[in-house]
Amino acid sequence: MTIKGIITEPDSITPMPFVYVINSQTGLGQMSDGNGHFAIQASDKDSIIFSFIGYVRLKLPANKLYRGGYKESKVVMIETAYKLNQVIVSDFKLKPYEKDYMKRVIQGSKTSVINAMESPISALYMQFSQKGREQRKLAKIFEDIFIQEEVAKKFNAEVLRKLTGDDKIDFDKFRKYCYYLSNDYIINHDGYDLYYRVMDCYYRWKDEKK
Repeated sequence: MTIKGIITEPDSITPMPFVYVINSQTGLGQMSDGNGHFAIQASDKDSIIFSFIGYVRLKLPANKLYRGGYKESKVVMIETAYKLNQVIVSDFKLKPYEKDYMKRVIQGSKTSVINAMESPISALYMQFSQKGREQRKLAKIFEDIFIQEEVAKKFNAEVLRKLTGDDKIDFDKFRKYCYYLSNDYIINHDGYDLYYRVMDCYYRWKDEKK
């Protein structure tokens, strides 16, 4: 059977694009489109997973989502209490199929440019069509997620607390204050070079009584 539906923000009104919609039994699925709509194949005993960064992962029985061939079900997502840079290093883990899909989208957005000489019509379509714009926007979101994940492996709230011995420090405010501790700097520096820079900023932070 084909399950059709729309995914919304917690207000149950605002559509949510780019939500993962996966059949947990088959591992197959897609993402909701720019207006939050989705359609997925499932059998009566399957379950459907709805997943998006910063939101609770929902797993719903397919037979309760099915409304017949023409009617749509509504799925209301629930926000978590975490922010992105905290989610990656705490309870939230990207599933392998999620990472694979992200990589395919990113590669697809780059391939359309590479193939411009071979297929200029296709390249123009991807450049100016709504589908092309959505793919590039989605690719940028995924690239940012991968960057945040790499950053969090080296520097996160727990690391900051251990380095400084300050259990009450606000990690997000500290990152904004230490503007030169950019994602690029953190990714490209290790050990002493990275943590000396963190501590140097921390001492100035304390001097200014942040």
